[in-house]
Amino acid sequence: MSYEIFLAIGMFTAIVLALVVIILAARAKLVSSGDVSIEINGERTITVPAGGKLLQTLAANNIFLSSACGGGGTCAQCKCVVESGGGEMLPTEESHFTRREASEGWRLSCQTPVKADMKIEVPEEVFGVKKWECTVESNPNVATFIKELTLKLPEGENVDFRAGGYVQLECPPHTVKYKDFDIQPEFRADWDKFDLWRYVSKVDETTIRAYSMANYPEERGLVKFNIRVASPPPGRDDIPPGKMSSWVFSLKPGDKVTVYGPFGEFFAKDTDARWCSSAAVPAWRRCVRTSSTNSSA
Repeated sequence: MSYEIFLAIGMFTAIVLALVVIILAARAKLVSSGDVSIEINGERTITVPAGGKLLQTLAANNIFLSSACGGGGTCAQCKCVVESGGGEMLPTEESHFTRREASEGWRLSCQTPVKADMKIEVPEEVFGVKKWECTVESNPNVATFIKELTLKLPEGENVDFRAGGYVQLECPPHTVKYKDFDIQPEFRADWDKFDLWRYVSKVDETTIRAYSMANYPEERGLVKFNIRVASPPPGRDDIPPGKMSSWVFSLKPGDKVTVYGPFGEFFAKDTDARWCSSAAVPAWRRCVRTSSTNSSA
């Protein structure tokens, strides 16, 4: 009887050890480890740990590509050319590129794994993108569902943007209750009417969203944003509140906000051609600022 027990224990132990060996061998084969080098625009080479995505790897080395969706593969703003080392294009990328672009090596950096030495090309303007930890100066309501968030940059820093540019805000994992929002008395009636106070925004991961500035480029040392809260539509409590906008509405003076930028390509050209602008309410101020930079507007 004791012989059978020891035999069973021995066989079980052998099976477990065999499975561990198989898993370790598979991991060594499939999961990249160690350091790899990334050559950027043929001018700069960085050494980084293998195993992450290209977008986050570049950001860790202070090279910030635009990514309004925060790396979800949906906004397609983090495009770059991967000349070598990126492997095959993933199905999540295919819809964002033409056949010609795919043949030229265009990829979404948020979907491209860093597994081997790479050569890439990124737009030159990304080298002017910075990261700041800003302080909330004020965050009042300027309309029923719109806050004007003013952030103070670190001493001596400025966001050198043009009208039409934007930055990215980063919010940490959080749980935000709408009933804790600081809404001015003159705007509370509609919040009561739709009972927006009942909503709770629970976010388990870091979130990044893009917002255009609402201040003039000449206003130094600060950035302003007009942000509308993305509450669920009436009767659709199955839809969660907006991740970033809910967090923005909870911000109070003194809170810290991480900002990346500036980004953007939609700029007014200084020509004699006439043009007109159309914008929704939160973007109207930015539209006016863009118009003021164009002599023919």
